[in-house]
Amino acid sequence: MSDCSYRWYKYNFNTSCIKCGNKIAMQSPLGAPECDDCGELSKHSWEEMLTICDVKDLRRNDVGHKKIFSVMEANVNSENVSTINCYHCKTAMLPKTDLIESKSCECPNCNELVGFETLSSYKDFVFYRYVNQKISTANKSALIAVRCAACGAPLETDPSKTNYTCQFCSVENILPPSLRHRRVLDDVYIGIQKKMISPKNISGLTNPQQIINCLKENKKEAFNEGDLNALMIKFPENLQIYHLVANDLRHEFSLETFEKLWAVSKSIAFLKIIGQKLNRSEAEISSQIRKFDANYKQHPKNSGTKKDGGSFFDKLKGLFD
Repeated sequence: MSDCSYRWYKYNFNTSCIKCGNKIAMQSPLGAPECDDCGELSKHSWEEMLTICDVKDLRRNDVGHKKIFSVMEANVNSENVSTINCYHCKTAMLPKTDLIESKSCECPNCNELVGFETLSSYKDFVFYRYVNQKISTANKSALIAVRCAACGAPLETDPSKTNYTCQFCSVENILPPSLRHRRVLDDVYIGIQKKMISPKNISGLTNPQQIINCLKENKKEAFNEGDLNALMIKFPENLQIYHLVANDLRHEFSLETFEKLWAVSKSIAFLKIIGQKLNRSEAEISSQIRKFDANYKQHPKNSGTKKDGGSFFDKLKGLFD
């Protein structure tokens, strides 16, 4: 199974009941909107509503507030988040496994299983519902999790208050005590998956671009040093791979590796680098290059003079003599 990275978004999405106008918030991408007040079930599924609201805009990192008038009125508030939290222990986590395939992962902190949901029409999307715990009426300092009646954005504040101003649309919400002391909604997150090559498998890759991506996405500690040495022997003319390993990862190649590269590389620029690492003379470097490029000529070092006599300043002086 490939390693994966995810770009996560908090996604607050609600639609209006076509019968009573009540706001119905998405708690799962599966099923259809069902009104808690009148029990009306929409003939349109959440998956259809996500399409109408262009959830795929998240692939372009297009976030913010959107209001849509289509088969139903809908409101969307989306924002980037760096991590998601385990709903068991509340600790931040960044899953690296293929959640679309497994639909679950183990929290690295508490080892509890955390569930995810997927849709067949959104193959690189994974949906995560952070289950908010029920609020105890005895705990007056507890936070609440309810939604703005106007735009559906979350309102988290002191449950002893009855008036809340939405930070997204500035509408003032007045909530009855019965609503303030129950868990109303969970937070929904959407992750967009990007598959990565595991550093452990880099030695078996044959595509240079995959190797370059893998090197860019990981730290030196993720790689086996022997694999990095073998990688250069496998691609003895790829200067980009060399610079990523040597400069970005700060890996020091062994002299044995440089000797092997000296023998097989046919890159003029690379042979000059290798020659310096092995303390080869300019004549030795030129000789090695001529083994595959007979027309190669060593450029003379800039001495400040030219064959036709005199430096630039001598010629300039001659113009005024």
